[in-house]
Amino acid sequence: MEVLLFTHKSDIDGMGNAILAKLAFKNVEYVLCETFNLQDEINKYYQNGRIYNFDIIFVTDLWLEEPTLSKVANDEKLKNKFYVFDHHKSALEGNFNKYSFTTIRISDDKGLCSGTSLFYEYLVNNGLIDFNNKTIKEFSELTRKYDTWEWKTKYNDEMPHKLTLLFDSVGCEGYIQLMFEKLNNSVDESFRFNELERMLINNKINQVQEKLTNYAKKVYYANVLGLKAGIVFIDYEYRNDLAEYFRQNNYDMDFAMLIALDYGTISYRNIKDDVNVRLIAEAMGGKGHDKAASSPIDENQKNELIKILTKGK
Repeated sequence: MEVLLFTHKSDIDGMGNAILAKLAFKNVEYVLCETFNLQDEINKYYQNGRIYNFDIIFVTDLWLEEPTLSKVANDEKLKNKFYVFDHHKSALEGNFNKYSFTTIRISDDKGLCSGTSLFYEYLVNNGLIDFNNKTIKEFSELTRKYDTWEWKTKYNDEMPHKLTLLFDSVGCEGYIQLMFEKLNNSVDESFRFNELERMLINNKINQVQEKLTNYAKKVYYANVLGLKAGIVFIDYEYRNDLAEYFRQNNYDMDFAMLIALDYGTISYRNIKDDVNVRLIAEAMGGKGHDKAASSPIDENQKNELIKILTKGK
């Protein structure tokens, strides 16, 4: 069976789906997508005709929009082998769940959903991954806890955070390969880090603390849509850690506006619980969750931001 997977590039939730797909299927081609280029990536496969070569196609931790959704729904060759698994409220509010091939769920009896948790459920229900494999089950749950931030708000569990530190340390492909080998060789035991992984995590912790201290010294404050924003130029991988740093240290801002020129996005993170950053991101042409969202930076904006960043240098 030939499998094609489109999944989110930026975090362990997107990576989790690539890892699960490799565990479940022998032949998997995966495409790591940014939040805002999914439609373009799928269109490439349409244009060269390769999309019809696959037996099953998955989109995970990302949401399809119109007209791509209707295009798939009206394609007799595709609609019965196309599956979307997503957990973003914007997709639900856009009525993207009306198609037979879309599963968009915000929460279930376990708590808030993630792309990995939804995909894991599908694979288990279809006998493609063994439900009794404790290591894979725990990996999926750790990923869910981090992506929904329940590791912090509900469980006070550092393991999910350490998993994302490992991802930040080794990168997308390194993480996929590392976790695939770990889970593929699992013998139904609890998920734990080996000595090398612990070393990489500890090194990353030290690096992160130094970065956060430096970033926190360079905060700009501005009124954005009637709210006080703390604006910082950062490397993309530190967006969640810096937001948590602001929360823990009671910084006087409603939300953080984290500009990552290396990734071409602005990330929005609420610092005060009653602030919905998804609405802010949508006003800026973006999308996301109520507490974590993003918007793309176009070339004109990027040039202007670079001018601001380099001013006085």
